[in-house]
Amino acid sequence: MKSKAELKRRNTIEYAIEMELECAKVRVSELIEKLFAHQDTISILKQQKDAQIKLYKIREDKDIEKVIDLDNKVKVLDNIVYKTGQSVQTMNMLNNKCRTSFAKPEYLKKAKQANPRLYDI
Repeated sequence: MKSKAELKRRNTIEYAIEMELECAKVRVSELIEKLFAHQDTISILKQQKDAQIKLYKIREDKDIEKVIDLDNKVKVLDNIVYKTGQSVQTMNMLNNKCRTSFAKPEYLKKAKQANPRLYDI
């Protein structure tokens, strides 16, 4: 059995305070460990967030470049269509000016047979 002095010491306020202090120290150390674990988790999550933001910015930049390239291609193709339209219009204007003066198509056929190079357009 424990001595009376030991029992008396355990029943004192100082002993109770000492035990509470020990429990508080253990609890504080546990909370500090949890805090460090949470800080590590937060750090990892921040790194992942930054990596995602960087990835999305790279994708966005690539998409913007694609849009710019497509706009430039559309401009080039519009220019080609415009020039082709002008060429067709010019050809039509020239064809209208170069009409033959034959009253009947049969006369044109005979003239082509007589001199095919003249009517080779």
